Amino acid sequence: MMKITTNQIKTLATTIVAAMMFTACNQTDKDGYQTAESFVKLKKELINEFGKDAYYTDFAVVNNDNGVVVSVTQTKNPSSLKMEEWTSLNGDWTQNSEVTLEVSGDAKAEDFMFQLDKIMNLELLGKLVEQSKQKVITEKKIQEVKVETVSMNAPDDGNFNNAKYFITVKPKQGGTTFNFWYNLDGTLDKFDY
Repeated sequence: MMKITTNQIKTLATTIVAAMMFTACNQTDKDGYQTAESFVKLKKELINEFGKDAYYTDFAVVNNDNGVVVSVTQTKNPSSLKMEEWTSLNGDWTQNSEVTLEVSGDAKAEDFMFQLDKIMNLELLGKLVEQSKQKVITEKKIQEVKVETVSMNAPDDGNFNNAKYFITVKPKQGGTTFNFWYNLDGTLDKFDY
């Protein structure tokens, strides 16, 4: 088993703080990641920044009224047990901190991590974003909605059968937050508000 829960909380907190700081900035991309196509572009950006073979334990997107914050915890060498937390404010990547992992027994660090296209599928995630928005529009009769957050975290026990994509959708004018949890194959696990 790998201990990383505290670091996952730190990553989410860092993302939220960065998003709050970001509200004061004047940004050109006010929509953020709202479409399947935008997640294809995000995949290319992650590959350009960290390489196609990078390993991740945390991934989060916060779409802010003034732009977007992307936060990841990644490594190119899982056996080093060293990871780096990075945040992108409108495409400008900054390293926030380093994380040291603890892995017990015969476990390997990479058993608790995911890679793009090997576990995490950003093309599918983009489709789920569009599907979530459409569900709120159709079922709740809300004309204009936006995706507020999208995230995925590696499970602490390394069992990716329990991993979920998490998406929140809100009306553009504010109001109720609609929460979606999807299995990694894209099936809806839970929907609430």
